[in-house]
Amino acid sequence: MVYSCYLTVGGPPDKIVPLRCLQFLPMNEPPNPPEANQPPSDSTPPPPPPPPFTPPPVATPPPPVAAPLPPGVPAKKSAMPWVLGGCGCLTLIALIAGFLVFMAYRAKQKVTEFKNDFRSTLKSLDSTSQAFINPRSVNQDDGWRVYVNEKDSLPRPLQEKFIAFRFMYPKTFKVQPQSDVNFVKVEKYAGAGEDNTAENFAVGSAWFDPPTLQNTALYDKLLDTLGKQIGRTFHNYTELKRTDVTVDGVTSRAVLFQADFNDAAKTMIYGKTIVVHPPGKKNGVAILILGTSLSREIKSAEDLGVKGDTAEIFHSFSFL
Repeated sequence: MVYSCYLTVGGPPDKIVPLRCLQFLPMNEPPNPPEANQPPSDSTPPPPPPPPFTPPPVATPPPPVAAPLPPGVPAKKSAMPWVLGGCGCLTLIALIAGFLVFMAYRAKQKVTEFKNDFRSTLKSLDSTSQAFINPRSVNQDDGWRVYVNEKDSLPRPLQEKFIAFRFMYPKTFKVQPQSDVNFVKVEKYAGAGEDNTAENFAVGSAWFDPPTLQNTALYDKLLDTLGKQIGRTFHNYTELKRTDVTVDGVTSRAVLFQADFNDAAKTMIYGKTIVVHPPGKKNGVAILILGTSLSREIKSAEDLGVKGDTAEIFHSFSFL
């Protein structure tokens, strides 16, 4: 048997090309009979396959339960807390012992330092007390010497005005020859020669009547007299100001002044005159501190008693 059919393939309608399909069937063979038990074909699709087999879940066995201990038998306790507690106690004891040893060492060290300082202080006090009594007892290697005013070593005019005092001065100062005016005068020179003065410290006499009178008016009267004497000695003497000072605990009066040497270099002189009246005594002292522009430290009258070697001398002055 021959079947024919036509299909159109692409192109416009006027150029449709017929396509012939032929199906050939064998001739003279009867058709295959239908298979037995074959259900008639229809348009119903076959049913879907059954879902895959899922095994049932396995039950989790319950956790084992410890069998209860028979009555009267206590549960066994761990020894770890005792071990930790013992280690902590040993550590604390070691720390305390170390702290006590350290404190004992520091205390011993402090005692040793105190003993050394105490011995040094006693030695210094002993040397100083000996220097007050005997100037020759001072160690010359320390760079300082002690002057003690002694009545027997003074000229007769000064013996009547004698008053005991002492002070210390460096070896760079030289004691000047004794005069009938000053108890003592020490001087430091500028340079190697003795022609130019750098600093000067002198102690003269002062007389007070009545001895119990101490006031500013009396001090100013004495400073007026001393100013006239010094003004006749120094060129261009000019008083700058007056002020109160304390000398060995005694309230005193001072005048600051300046002058010059009347030389080509116009070397300046700075001065400070101090009148001191020890309470209840008729005799006192007049201290004269001088510095020049040749000094490295004295640059004005305000520096006297504050800077330079004469400041150290002034602060060491005391009555005996």
